[in-house]
Amino acid sequence: MPPRIVVAAVPLYLTLWLATVTLHAVRWQMVLSRLGSELPLPRLVRLWLAARAVGSLVPSGTLGGEPVRVQLLTAHGVPATRAAGAVALDRSIELAGNMIVGPMCVGGALALGVGSGSGMIVAAVSALAGLTLLVAIYVRGVQGRPALVPIFAPPLLLVPRRWRGWIREHLARADAAMREMLAEHPGLVPAGLGVSLAIEALHLVELTALYAVFALAVPLPLLLLSSIGIGIAHAVPVTAALGTLEATQVGLFTVGGAPLATGLVVAVALRIAETVSILTGLACLATAPGWRGNA
Repeated sequence: MPPRIVVAAVPLYLTLWLATVTLHAVRWQMVLSRLGSELPLPRLVRLWLAARAVGSLVPSGTLGGEPVRVQLLTAHGVPATRAAGAVALDRSIELAGNMIVGPMCVGGALALGVGSGSGMIVAAVSALAGLTLLVAIYVRGVQGRPALVPIFAPPLLLVPRRWRGWIREHLARADAAMREMLAEHPGLVPAGLGVSLAIEALHLVELTALYAVFALAVPLPLLLLSSIGIGIAHAVPVTAALGTLEATQVGLFTVGGAPLATGLVVAVALRIAETVSILTGLACLATAPGWRGNA
C-alpha cells in the first residue's frame, strides 16, 4: 500500500525546512561578517541551497558543493581567499555540530532501549570516530598545521578525475585560510557551534513534521536513529545519496525494532524531500549570476 499523504501537515514541514536552511545561512553570514564581508541573508539562503544541490549530485559526500559556494561568493565581490576560508570554516563548524550530536543521538537511542547488538555498537563507534576526526581538524587548525588536505585528500580518489584536481586545489586554499581565521577570530568557532547545535535540534523537529506528512508518528529513539542515518548516507560519495539514503533508513529502523514497512515509508519520505531540496537548489543555481557567468 502506498504511503498516505497528510496534506495539512505539508505547510508546517515546509516552514520548518525553510527555517533549518535559514539557520545554515545565518551561520554562514556570521562567519562572513566576522571576516569583513556582508551579504543579505536571503541571498545567502539561495547560494547555500544552490551549492548543497551540487554537493548532493556530485559523488563526493557533498564536499563538491563547497567550491561552488566559494565561486558564488567571489562572484558577489568577496575576495577569493576570504571566500575559501569562510566556506571551510562554516563547513567545519557544521561538521562540529554533526559530530557532537551524532554520539548523543546514538547514546540516547541506546539509553531509551532501541536496538541492541553489534549494529548499534558499530553506529556508536562510527559516531565517536567522526567526533575524533573533528577534534583533530580543529586542533591542527589552531596549531597552524594543515588539517583538511591530509584528512580529505585520500577519499578524493573516489571522485571522478575531472573533479579531483579542482576540489584538491580548493581544499588547499581553504585549509590555509581556515588556519589564518582560527588564529585571528578564536571566538568564532564557539559561537558558530551554538548555531550548529540549534540547527541539529531544529532538524529533529523538521523530521517529525516530514514523517507526519506521511502519517507516521516516529518515536524519539527511532527519530534519533533516522537523523544519524541521514548523516551517514550523505557522507558516502554517491550521487544524491541514491540507495544509501534508503538503505540506512531501512537498516536502522529494522535494528531499532520497527516493522520493515515503517522503514520503507521513511525512506520514501526522505527521498521525496531530498529530491525537492535538490530541485530547489538547482533553480537557485540557475538564477545565480556568478554561475551563469562561468557557464
